[in-house]
Amino acid sequence: MSNKNRYFIPLLMIGLLFGVFGFAAWLNSILIPYFQITLQLNSVQTTLVTFSFFIAYVVMALPSSWLLKKIGFKKGIVFGLVIMALGTILFIPAAYSRNYALFLFGLFLMGTGQALLQTAANPYITILGPIESAGQRNSLMGVFNKVAGILSQRILGPILLLNADAIISGLSKMSDAEKITALDNMSLRVINPYIIITLLLLVMAIIMWVVKLPVVNEEDSNAEGDGPSHNSIWQFPNLILGVLALFCAEGTESITSYYIIPYGQSMGFTTAASQVFVDYIIYAMLAGYFAGIVLIPKYIEQSKALAACAFLGICFSLGAIFTSGLTSVLCVIAMGFCNALNWPCIWPLALKGLGRFTKTAAAFLIMAIAGDALLPVLYAQLNSMFGAHAGLFLIMMLYITILFYAGIWHKKKAWKSNHSI
Repeated sequence: MSNKNRYFIPLLMIGLLFGVFGFAAWLNSILIPYFQITLQLNSVQTTLVTFSFFIAYVVMALPSSWLLKKIGFKKGIVFGLVIMALGTILFIPAAYSRNYALFLFGLFLMGTGQALLQTAANPYITILGPIESAGQRNSLMGVFNKVAGILSQRILGPILLLNADAIISGLSKMSDAEKITALDNMSLRVINPYIIITLLLLVMAIIMWVVKLPVVNEEDSNAEGDGPSHNSIWQFPNLILGVLALFCAEGTESITSYYIIPYGQSMGFTTAASQVFVDYIIYAMLAGYFAGIVLIPKYIEQSKALAACAFLGICFSLGAIFTSGLTSVLCVIAMGFCNALNWPCIWPLALKGLGRFTKTAAAFLIMAIAGDALLPVLYAQLNSMFGAHAGLFLIMMLYITILFYAGIWHKKKAWKSNHSI
């Protein structure tokens, strides 16, 4: 059997997992304005949505790595899907009680399940073939991720945010009793979709339990190359600096993607109009992924593709800062193209030559998803203090950091300068 045929089923199965990642994560862009209305939250309070979901990656990444070593790749995936299902089913009592803390705990459980899944799936797809073409495979996984993200917008958006603008304007004219009834009714919209999502996650767990996946030995597939030997994971600058770069990359993606609706509103667009921008930014990311599939590694190296995207991100940041209205929004949407190749390219650059440290290194990189949890909070604070454009300066600084990693830092084989490149 050729490698192409041998890897087709594994790629398809892991692609479905990345679809689960995308569907769950992109729901946050709908949940933020949904919770803001139904629970009467301010813009800073809504950042707890992404914080609760993504902080689980920080808390659970290293335990996930330990668990995977104990129970194996397949059982770990099944376990992760079941944990996610526990999180989605919590939305039902949370909706009936309109309890924000219970919603957030459900999101934390979903993030915990995804931390386990991502710790397993990302290094697997990176070393399931030559490391030089890992960016191409990861870009393909990104397509699964973003197509699922589009489905989440198409399916959940019209349900959860139906007549959102009319509800917002009508609340101020209602009595307290009418207001409570209206918000309770809107809160219940989440129940049926999340029952279906729970069932689909359990079906996916059964499928992953049944399907056979080839075992990949990371020590053989990703062995340390020429250069200084290492006896600690902290001795790999390409990994440690890669974690920093990925932390920044996750920040740029979560801010531009999950907060495009509030940004559109700040630029004068209605909630309904701003909701469409989520689709556009996903399309921009899909364009980036397809570019990665076609161009890497045949026409461009992973590091150069990452550098080009970071440079474009800086340019679009400046464009968004110095314009307003639709032009500014389009600049933010264009950042989706730049964000697409951050994850696919940083992973192989950071994991290159890690050998027996690969599983632990993967956990470190998963912890970088803390950028999704922490940086949007900083972004929202900057905007609330200094205006809608203030957070864009933060995004620009994140792209500058990624550019340094793509151009210089990923080449370092040791911390001392005489062994650097």
